Amino acid sequence: MIESLKGVIQFAYEKAEGFKQNMVRAGLSPDDITSIEDLEKIPVLKKDLLPELQKVDPPFGKMTTINSKEMARIFMSPGPIYDPQTHEKDFWRFSEALQMAGFHEGDIVQNTFSYHLSPAGFMFDSALRKLGATVVPAGTGNRELQIQVMRDLQITGYVGTPSFFGLLLDYAEEKGWTVGKELKIKKVFFTAEMLTAEMRKRCEDKGISVYEGYGTADCGCLAFEDKQGPGLKVTATALVQICDPITGREVKSGEGEVVVTLFDKSYPLIRFGTGDLSRWVEGYEGKRIAGVLGRVSDGVKVKGMFVREKQLATFLEQEGYKTFQGIVSNEKGQDVFELFIESEEELDANLLPKLQSVIRITPILTRVNPGRISNNKEEKRIVDQRLFNRNKV
Repeated sequence: MIESLKGVIQFAYEKAEGFKQNMVRAGLSPDDITSIEDLEKIPVLKKDLLPELQKVDPPFGKMTTINSKEMARIFMSPGPIYDPQTHEKDFWRFSEALQMAGFHEGDIVQNTFSYHLSPAGFMFDSALRKLGATVVPAGTGNRELQIQVMRDLQITGYVGTPSFFGLLLDYAEEKGWTVGKELKIKKVFFTAEMLTAEMRKRCEDKGISVYEGYGTADCGCLAFEDKQGPGLKVTATALVQICDPITGREVKSGEGEVVVTLFDKSYPLIRFGTGDLSRWVEGYEGKRIAGVLGRVSDGVKVKGMFVREKQLATFLEQEGYKTFQGIVSNEKGQDVFELFIESEEELDANLLPKLQSVIRITPILTRVNPGRISNNKEEKRIVDQRLFNRNKV
């Protein structure tokens, strides 16, 4: 691995001006990195800095080694952050996780991640195709149509969030359809949301095999369930570290930020801070993580999408609303995002669809009279009230 690491660092230093500038500011050259331990010398590139870096040097902050015209696709995640797909095949490397979950040639898989702007749909589409599975690009929403597709096409696998699969099971039960008769679903792969013990049991009681994984739009697959130990197994296709969010130094115990180094020379993310908090499973340091335990920054994941306070504040201020507070909760296994906005008049009727296009989820908008929301700048304007078990492993 060290030779691969040295090779990608040398290549990035020569071809990706943004990475070279990061190294030069730290007084480093590729010759200073001769071991994995030496990676700590390189400053962590924080995900929350990407929007500003990309704004200064569009479109990718000079972090790629090829230009936009040579890429397969370009996506846009909330932030906004532009995410390159620099080649076809299994660019995000999720086939390793899906193969472990039992997906293979002969499966017909309903992919319910979005194919619109965000890369999630293509992440799993390309991985499933590499395994030889047939993919139904279902995308998000429309549970009535989705459950009809699941029955008509005799779907055997599902990829998506656990909450949406729960909605599909609810609707199937309303129609009197059961797994094993009208529905042939045998396996599911969940990511982007917390998987509750209740949801896992509900699936397994129906004879459905359940696996989960962890990845990001920038880095692709990082860890996945293999049922051979606690927590999630770290992928062999990337170098994953758990680091102190302030110093960037590796931590051997306790929580820290997930920091990733990729070996893809076309988009060589090196010491990339995902903003996700995790920890090594005791006794499996360097091999297994305890899943996502929270966020370093103000980004809060709701229904699989990150809602960022700064982006939300900028949008609402442009629309004439300066004071707001968002509350994230979970009701019956479904994320709920309620947005309280101060206004003397009724909210603009076009505010909701405009907001949906920015944050990619549908909030509940509630107008409150001026003075109802604290204007203390020290207080968070997005509050996460979900009670997840942070010590599940």
